[in-house]
Parts: sequence; structure tokens; C-alpha cells
Amino acid sequence: MNREIRLLDDLTINKIAAGEVVESPHSVVKELVENAIDAASSAIILEIQEGGKKYIRITDNGVGIKEEYVEAAFMRHSTSKIAHIEDLSRVESLGFRGEALASIAAVAQVEMITRPEGQQHGVLIHINGGKVETIKKVGCPVGTTIIVKNLFFNTPARLKFLKSNNGETMKITEIITRLSLSNPSISFKYINNNNIMFTTPGNNMLSQAILSVFNKETFKNLILLEDHQEGMTLHGYIGQPSFVRGNRNLQIVFINGRYVKNKVISRAIEVAYKEKIMINKYPICILNLKIHPSVLDVNVHPAKIEVKFEDEEKVYHFILKAILKALEKQSIVPNMLELAPRTNIDKKQPQRQILKVVEEKQEDIVIGKSLASIQDQMSVQETKENYSKNLDFTSLKTPVEIVEEQIQIASVEDHNIVQSSFLNSLLDRYHIVGQIFSTYIILENEGSMYLIDQHAAHERLLYNTFRQEIKAEKVASQRLLAPMVLELSKEDYMFLLNHLYIFEKLGFEIENFGGNDIIIRQVPMILGRPQNFSFIYEILDEVRKYNDVNAMFEDTIAKKACKEAIKANDKMDSIEIRKLIEDLSKLTPPLTCPHGRPIILAMQKYEIEKHFKRIQ
Repeated sequence: MNREIRLLDDLTINKIAAGEVVESPHSVVKELVENAIDAASSAIILEIQEGGKKYIRITDNGVGIKEEYVEAAFMRHSTSKIAHIEDLSRVESLGFRGEALASIAAVAQVEMITRPEGQQHGVLIHINGGKVETIKKVGCPVGTTIIVKNLFFNTPARLKFLKSNNGETMKITEIITRLSLSNPSISFKYINNNNIMFTTPGNNMLSQAILSVFNKETFKNLILLEDHQEGMTLHGYIGQPSFVRGNRNLQIVFINGRYVKNKVISRAIEVAYKEKIMINKYPICILNLKIHPSVLDVNVHPAKIEVKFEDEEKVYHFILKAILKALEKQSIVPNMLELAPRTNIDKKQPQRQILKVVEEKQEDIVIGKSLASIQDQMSVQETKENYSKNLDFTSLKTPVEIVEEQIQIASVEDHNIVQSSFLNSLLDRYHIVGQIFSTYIILENEGSMYLIDQHAAHERLLYNTFRQEIKAEKVASQRLLAPMVLELSKEDYMFLLNHLYIFEKLGFEIENFGGNDIIIRQVPMILGRPQNFSFIYEILDEVRKYNDVNAMFEDTIAKKACKEAIKANDKMDSIEIRKLIEDLSKLTPPLTCPHGRPIILAMQKYEIEKHFKRIQ
């Protein structure tokens, strides 16, 4: 059958492109707010109605668009961000493809008012489903306002795939939250159905942007992180291991200020927390990685949320080490009542005092709402559409009085003092109260009571010993009574022969047996007597991904440590308890078992007396 080949018209092309760039109201918000950020704005207002389906308005005080370029801005592949293919290797703007405005205008009713500095008048352009209907001169302040109405009005099939109003609002809330956190130097105001959801101060302090977007409890459980390596800088906050979530939604990562999702970074975060939090729980983090644009590719997908690194392994290890370094400086002794880190308020531990001062300063300040409370406050209201109403940018400033230096001290230096003080003094000044349920050891130490899980503590100590053997390449091995012949696929066979040194480091003795077969003569002692060798395939897969089998081997080590450790219901005499505590007092963080359960819980004397009503 002969079929005619024809060129598509521009309107059809734009509608097809809109399917990639504009999938829902939140993608419209993302593209337009990123344009406002690229326009060097210091203040941005986002207003939506009915989940953005009917009305989206974005106003900025950026550089604006010159009159002669207003219509061209809505043409496909028209952009001010790049000029040549070489520019892609050094692009630092959030947008650069020149597709967003054309794609949005093709499937909505769009109005834009814009005026650059030095131009006496502004320009209003109205586009209906990709067709320009009005262009005229108007009076307006410097900057740009874009209004998007009735999204997908001319492609009704797309409307069926949108979420409910609340669902779309949550997606918009998620994206504007991330954009405001990645740009603390810009003041953001977010309005939903006439309700102000949050306002950020725009004073270039990430701590205050976090306080504006989330609640105080979230911020109190964050740890400041800042690290540098040649060509890379990592800055932001990570969550205490005791403050976790049931999903990855609050693992917020930026690269050069661009919100991204990247498997390499996600894995580094989760490996760093692996032994410190319970299974199926996920840490919170708000991190910005600064790296030279030439060593990453942001042009992977039209949404620009995916990136690729030139050297993934280098980035992975840098982020992993930076997070581990920050976590090692934290006191991770959960309170018995609150299951959250607590310290005494005294001169040795000024961190609690500083946070108390910060809290007192915030008592009368409206700092915004958490994402959960935002969802609760959503309501569908009819709102008069009037884009010419007065929007006062000066009202965006919120006087949150927090000193950044104090937060840095509280988050880094004093946590280091707390951890060091606890570990170094526990052995010298503790008193053994006894053992309860043949499972927990009770200690008294300087006005605090500590409850130690004997199995979790011993499990951690054994686990660390096994890991040190691997790190020192002194893994105890055992010869098999009957060497094991294993047939591999051709691909696995060739790959294993090229990486035999890794298996030797882990305590294996493996030889080529001809064909696609290998012969295993020796295995690490920690594996016991293997019944089968399926784990070889797991090691091969891990090496392929990261060239690092330690993460995979941790599960095996954890199971071995758990099997050999002192069990619950095992009675211990005073000598055994003292030896366990002596070893435990030298332990570096994390103070958890390899599965993330806490080793020690604390309860202070004043808390006990408060519960017995001795003090008020």
C-alpha cells in the first residue's frame, strides 16, 4: 500500500511536542517558573486555581522581553539561552530547548504581559490554541506576567488523564517547593485558590527557605552538610537517622540549582543511611551539588529532570563520603520516650541551648505550612480572573530572625562534641544497674539512664570487625572440601575473569576451568558452608553497576553477625557486661545494629522526675 508522506503543519507539530513538555499543570508551572528564574528575578508569585487546570498565573520582576521578540518567544526552538551546539556543554540556565512556551500556547489560552528595563511601555500578547489573536502596548511594571487558562481545552482526550484538583495541586506544590528551595535568593509566594500557602524571604539563606516551606519540627531534625572535592561542592541539609519517612518524596536533590532525579545520587544517599535506619524507611535530604556543566548532560529528556554524569563513580563516592562524614558528627542516642535525639542543656552541650533560642525567636513568626497541612487546606473556590490586579512584591519579605552561624554551630561542631563526649566518658563514669528480661542492660551515667540492647550491641561490634577484615584485605577464608564447578553465561564468564581481583580481595579463590566454567576452591569464612553459589551472580551484577561489592556484601555480613551475636534471653554476668560496654564505648557512629535498630536508648533524670510529678 502506497502512503503519501507529508510535512506536518506547525500547529500539529506544537501539539505533538506539548505531549512531551506539557503533560499536566505542574509541568506548565515548572517550565514557566524556571523561565522566571532564568530571567534573573528576585521575586516570583505563583497563583493557581482548580489544580492549575483552569488558571495558572506567574508574575516575576525579571528582565522582561523586548517588544520585537515577544511573538518570537512563542515559536518552537526559539531561545535566548543558547546559540550553538557547543553551548550545550556549558549551559547553566534551567531552560534552553526553546519548546516550553510554544508547547503551552498550543494547548491552552495564554496571555503574557512583559516589559524590560528601559522600554517605556509593556506588551500584551494573547494566544488561543497556538494562534496569536492580540498584540498591543500596555502599561505595566518591569518583568513578566504569564496567565495560562483552560489547559488542554482543544485536546480534551488529555484531560481524562489528569488527576483530581487536589492531586494536581499536590504536584504543583511539590515542584514549587523544590524550585523555592533550590533558589533561596529568590522570594517566592505561592497562592492556591486565594489562600497563601507559603512565602519565602529570598535572603539567600537555605535554612529560612526550609523553615518557610516546611514546619519547625522538620528543620530541627536536619543536619547541615557542606563538603568540597576537586570540581564539586555539596551543600544543604540531611535528616537525622531517627527522622525518616515511608517514601523518597523528601529526598530533594539539585544539580547546579536544577531539581533532578538521578539513580547514582539516590543510591549514594541510601547506602550512607543503610545501617542507620530501619528497612523500608527513607531519609530526608535537601542537597545542591555544584559541578562543572561540561561533565554532565542535562539534555537527556525534554523535562530536563534527568541528568547523566561523565564520571558516575566519582560523583557517587563524593556524595556517599560527604553524607557519612556529616552523620558521623551526630549524637545518635534516641530518647526512650520520644525516640528522637536528645541532649542535656549544659555548657558541654550548647547545641540544645542554641536550638532553644532559635525556637523562642520563631514563636510569633508564621513560617509556612508542611506539605501535609497544605493538602488538608485545599479547597475549590471560584476566583475572579483579573490579571491586572496589583501584586506588591515588597510583601514577599518575611522577617525570620535566625542567625546562620548559630545553625552551623548547632548542626556540626556541637554534635561532634556531644558524640565524642558520650563515647569517651561512658566507660569511666557508668554504673551497671543490672540486666532486665535477660535482654537489656541498664546503665546510670551522670543524671541519665541508658538502656542497651545486648544483641544489637554485640551484632554491631561483630559486623564492624568483619567489615574491617574486608577493608584491610585480610578476610579469613576456608577451603572447600569439594571444589565447586559453576557454569556461567559467556557474558558473566568473561566479566568475572576480568574482575578476579575483586573476588580475591573478598577471600575467594576462583580459577578458570575452561569453556564457560569456573572452579571455586575457597570462600570467605563469613559465608559459612555455602549450600549453593547463587550469590556469585549478585556480586557480578553489583560490580557491573558500581564496581564496588561492599554494599552487596553488607547484607551477608549482617546476617552472619546476627547469627553469632549474643541473643535476647541470654543471661550475662558482670564481667561479660563490662567487656561489652568497654568495646561499645569505643564504637564510632552509627549507634545502631546493621539493620538500623538503635543500640542505646536514653532517659534523663529530669524526665523521670517529671513523670513522677517531682518537678513541673
